[in-house]
Amino acid sequence: MHNIYVRFSAPLALITLLLFGCQKEVVVAFPSAKLRVVTIAPSTAANLSALGCGDSVVGVSEWCAVDEFSPLPRIGDLGSPSLERIAEIRPNVVLVQGRQDVLKKYCDQNSIFFKSFNTDSVSGWRNEVLWLGMHFNQKQRAAALVEQFDKDLADIPSSGLKPKCLMVLSRKNHQIADLLVAAQHSFLSELLVAAGGTNVITDKSDYVYLQEELLPQLNPQFIFELHFVGGEKSAVEDWLNNFSSLEAVRGRQVHNVFSPQALMPGPKMIETVHLLSEIIRQQKPVQ
Repeated sequence: MHNIYVRFSAPLALITLLLFGCQKEVVVAFPSAKLRVVTIAPSTAANLSALGCGDSVVGVSEWCAVDEFSPLPRIGDLGSPSLERIAEIRPNVVLVQGRQDVLKKYCDQNSIFFKSFNTDSVSGWRNEVLWLGMHFNQKQRAAALVEQFDKDLADIPSSGLKPKCLMVLSRKNHQIADLLVAAQHSFLSELLVAAGGTNVITDKSDYVYLQEELLPQLNPQFIFELHFVGGEKSAVEDWLNNFSSLEAVRGRQVHNVFSPQALMPGPKMIETVHLLSEIIRQQKPVQ
């Protein structure tokens, strides 16, 4: 890669510094009038619904799986939200996940309150729910939702096995290739540990692409597929055709647990924990 140098004259550099120094970050207050909320984060949409705030939502993402919001306009996804559709809906609040620089600039320019969450952890989910509760006048309901989740999580029975598990979020159709898997710093890994399993991926990040050549070395005892693969039988057959020597494959411990709610840190997380826990407790891995 070639380095590119730009030479500034002293006056031009001074003017540039002065211009940047005069620019102030736009701060838009949370509206006190009737809320019109657009969210392109499916998990945030689920949280708003669980808090009873559905009447405030006027637009959601293409991937929103909340039945309550099915009649609402779709405004794209996290990667490509449509500014034109958002303008048509005229929201006064926009809620997203992660960085959305273009959308934030649009909201600032149009005096729309913008909030970005980063909730790829259970603690992040708790913080988001409590923030929503405070700003949507549902503080008690938000606190109760978090308290109930923590209670349900503590009540999950332990198998004592702590088997090595692999959580696959996506791969090529009918092939064990291009594996996107959950690593240590993902909420899915937290749910797995709560269910009594051990994440075989030790990478200290959220999600990683795993080279399939490493599978024999990792040798998981359970494989959980969190994407649509055409049913339980299809998932097992795919692995049998490619990695029949893996302990999970030999013991038929390949499980399709796909659900639109399973891939998001939302109020349905506890159902994922129960499902994983039941599989681990009822089906012992190959010895």
